Amino acid sequence: MNNTLKLVSLAAAVATIVGAGAAQASSVTLPLGTGSNLYTGGYTLTTGADIENYFNGGNDSQVAKDGTGPALGFTFSGNATAQKAGTSPTTGDGRFENNPSQASEILSFSSSSSTAAYMNYLPGFSNLSFNYSYSNNNPGATDLDAYVYSGLNGTGTLLDTLKLTPGGTAVSCKTAGDSYCTWSTAAISWGGAAESVVFGTTAGATTTATPAIITEFDGVTVTPVPLPAALWLMLGGFGGLAAFVRRRTA
Repeated sequence: MNNTLKLVSLAAAVATIVGAGAAQASSVTLPLGTGSNLYTGGYTLTTGADIENYFNGGNDSQVAKDGTGPALGFTFSGNATAQKAGTSPTTGDGRFENNPSQASEILSFSSSSSTAAYMNYLPGFSNLSFNYSYSNNNPGATDLDAYVYSGLNGTGTLLDTLKLTPGGTAVSCKTAGDSYCTWSTAAISWGGAAESVVFGTTAGATTTATPAIITEFDGVTVTPVPLPAALWLMLGGFGGLAAFVRRRTA
């Protein structure tokens, strides 16, 4: 009887893991700007806050105002910030319009001479998509690239590169002082599991300044790496065994 209970418990655990794996296969969007701060039920951060580990169950640089964030697996370089629309450092300095996701905040990176602009997704991901906008739709002499790495913080193997060029005809800003009004969409997938993406002009630029400071990002979405097929087969076998024991006991 005890063995039966153990196997049934194992089957329940297997079902939980399988359910989690199925959920993991769905895309995950960084929920930046989807509501007010956590005290009122959303994920809009204090404008200008350094995001840090907020979207990994930790805190941003405005703990007293924003509280603890959801454990979604996203972490960022120290120069990643959340910005509301507008032209004021206190109420919103994002200077953006028309962002496709219509979220109230975008992801941006402040200038740094020692830290590149990167995003980690700790569970690992195999697809990446986002919207981006260059200041005044002009990236300057060198276009920005997105470099996908197998390790955290832009380390490990370079898996793929996506060049980000301004798209189409520039859309005029309606509000004086705004400059991020034309948005383009980028999407990339590759073989293998990645843990980070670096926004810069050269591969391996994980400790140097990047021109990401003239770019804003919206609707960042990843597809988590699914469980390996062999593991699914093993889990299914355990589940079948537990079901057989239950029938035999009955």
